[in-house]
Amino acid sequence: MADTPKSSPSPVLLVSVAVVSAIAGAASALAFGWIGGIAASIAAGVAAWVLFASRKKFPASSAPETAAPGAPAAVPESVPTEISADRIDPLTGLANENGLAAWFAERGARLAADGKGLIVLVARLDDFDQVVARRGRTIADEVLKEVAARVAAVAGSEGIAARTGGDEFASVVAVVPARADALASERAGHLIELIGRPVEHPAGSIWLGGSVGAAYGSPLKGPETLARARTALAQAMRQGRGQFVVAKAE
Repeated sequence: MADTPKSSPSPVLLVSVAVVSAIAGAASALAFGWIGGIAASIAAGVAAWVLFASRKKFPASSAPETAAPGAPAAVPESVPTEISADRIDPLTGLANENGLAAWFAERGARLAADGKGLIVLVARLDDFDQVVARRGRTIADEVLKEVAARVAAVAGSEGIAARTGGDEFASVVAVVPARADALASERAGHLIELIGRPVEHPAGSIWLGGSVGAAYGSPLKGPETLARARTALAQAMRQGRGQFVVAKAE
């Protein structure tokens, strides 16, 4: 086993020893002569060295303790633990496809018990690849973050917003069944209007647009309603830019 390296005395320790020795020697010289002064200086120096060295070797118990080898590290309080990382889109902070599926599974029964239904809106941006080509990936990511905030605004407090693809977003709204079709058209039109607004950036305004598909369904059939909304989105995209289609109620 290798020898533990020895640390050299600190300047503070050396100065302290010298001061104590000098004081003791001077006092003894006055009382007992120069021989007694020398002896007192040596004795005081040795005592001071032992005292200060022992304080350095055994620090106060208030020093922070280190974890035992192999013990798990404590999780910082700032790290959220209530939502699994595989449910979140790291760029926008919205739910991802996994998070949306988990939300359907975990909230569906409760919403159904409350007599609620779900409007699922799926939006896709127009020509987003051109934004990437002309502006670069960094600015394109800023555009996606802004779109994410607008999609989340449509979802409301009881719903959820998700980024379900590169430039595809979903907004789920919990509503009472009455006027569900009218509300689906209203929310789809509002989302079209929101994503059609320009994104203001220091590099210049970036105009967006997109298409939206919407569907209404039971909270117990969230994935099926999402699939119907995507079918409606495909129909809207075939009709042209800035269009929305609401799937017929089942």
